[in-house]
Amino acid sequence: MKKTMLKLVMPAFMGVSMLMSCGSSQTTNDSLAKAEFKVYGNCGMCEKTIEGSLNGKDGIGEADWDKETKMITVSYDAEKMDEDKIKEKIAGVGYDTDSHRAKESVYNDLPGCCQYTRPE
Repeated sequence: MKKTMLKLVMPAFMGVSMLMSCGSSQTTNDSLAKAEFKVYGNCGMCEKTIEGSLNGKDGIGEADWDKETKMITVSYDAEKMDEDKIKEKIAGVGYDTDSHRAKESVYNDLPGCCQYTRPE
């Protein structure tokens, strides 16, 4: 009886184990591309908005902006996203990068503490 149960349970356990390992093999941080570039901003609210424009979005692994250095590090899936699109998303919420300028109206809608000195 025990041998029969083991013969029935073992394949089921192996199948579940394989499914679980396949499910966890989704994109990991090791397989993501990384970009680092300057994003102009001033404060913690800027940080929240800049990172919020990226984190949780399709193709983005993680975004981390440093308000002291004004540098952002972004990990992303290069099949779904590229650095140009990332910079467009950031500019879309009012923040300039080295190659993308936010629309004047969006920049002007930022809170006063977030209105950084814009690069020429």
